[in-house]
Amino acid sequence: MTTPPPKNGPENGRDATPLAKLLFGWTESKAAQLAAFLVLGALSALLILLDASVDRHGKFEMESLFGFYGFYGFAAFSFVVLMGWPLGKLLTRPEDYYGEADEDGEDEASETGEGARDE
Repeated sequence: MTTPPPKNGPENGRDATPLAKLLFGWTESKAAQLAAFLVLGALSALLILLDASVDRHGKFEMESLFGFYGFYGFAAFSFVVLMGWPLGKLLTRPEDYYGEADEDGEDEASETGEGARDE
């Protein structure tokens, strides 16, 4: 029978600095996660209810609809997040984009002098 790895440590990539543990260590607790979720949910519900009490005078009729700015912000944020995938596909280069690496860590371009600055 094997023992599970420790919560923090270099074995599982969760080696945190002392300041990070001090500031964000509370997020490890399931109760704290649930409390943060509930507080954010209650705050969101309160802001949606307060939106009904604001008298809006927008340039367009659509701006005066209940919850317009919340829905508009959510749609804009969703668009930006979802466009990250095609943008990543467009900008990502293959691993060997700059040439193949030797066993000693140097690539072919550095051996032939390609890409070196003329001085």
